[in-house]
Amino acid sequence: MKWITHQATAVAAALALHLPAAGVAAACAGAVLPDVLDQRMAGLAPTRRGRQRIFNAVHRGITHWFGWWLGLCVAAFVLPAAELGPIGRDVLLGLGFGGLSHVALDMLTPSGVPLTPFSRRNRVSFRLCSTGSLGEYCFLACVVGLTWWFYGEDLLHMTRHLARMKVL
Repeated sequence: MKWITHQATAVAAALALHLPAAGVAAACAGAVLPDVLDQRMAGLAPTRRGRQRIFNAVHRGITHWFGWWLGLCVAAFVLPAAELGPIGRDVLLGLGFGGLSHVALDMLTPSGVPLTPFSRRNRVSFRLCSTGSLGEYCFLACVVGLTWWFYGEDLLHMTRHLARMKVL
């Protein structure tokens, strides 16, 4: 899936779960974090060709295992609130939830995601649509339309709130 699909779906789901603004923003960031981490690992190679080779080798590997992201969600509830700070729980939950939504969406593609963290063999794939296909864009249009239908006012309110905080 493309980044826009990951982010739109994570924001829609975070709104449906009634996460506060910090959690929604963190879910949006967490929705692309598995791919960002893969790109950072590939960026360690000295040449462009080497970076692409490493990216192809690591993409949808260890960073795309659902367990890490589920662990962040659990940590948000298990760690003491005093240690997380005033919005720490929301941010941790949002990041974990965004990562989980990323993994769930990548399960819909033919490449799938790993069933276990350190294996490239056992993968889960529902093969519903390919990245960048018409099916993905129809899915994205439905997500955006439904999100606006149900949460348009909430999105406008959050945008104004974040702008007042000088985040946007």
